Amino acid sequence: MFAALLSALALLAAGPVTVPKLVLNTTASGQPILLPQGPVAVSTYLTTLAPGAVIPAHRHPWPRYAYIVSGKLKVTNLQTGTVQILEAGDFAVEARDQWHMGETLDGTEVQLYVIDQAPPGEANMIRREP
Repeated sequence: MFAALLSALALLAAGPVTVPKLVLNTTASGQPILLPQGPVAVSTYLTTLAPGAVIPAHRHPWPRYAYIVSGKLKVTNLQTGTVQILEAGDFAVEARDQWHMGETLDGTEVQLYVIDQAPPGEANMIRREP
């Protein structure tokens, strides 16, 4: 994965480079972005969701960031009732410690890169018991 990133950066360097800046100060539900105190492990995942897939109700005790590579994802915050539609190219800071769920839209596969910042050994996805 790192080699692919370097290749992409090399292609960008061959021509004019533009760097659009995106600054986010809050999560999807308006919470301030707070980092864990003490040592932090950064974990990354490339997640692929099949057409029609549903991510069951869950929450994140630590910061989680998501970049939508392809497809369309509906995220419903079960505590606030807000709905967010994320599409390819969107970046989101997920709600922290709020129950939410996701589902793919438009009958297509969704790919997203997820980045977690959590204390070493700590899980950053807690599923709600049925």
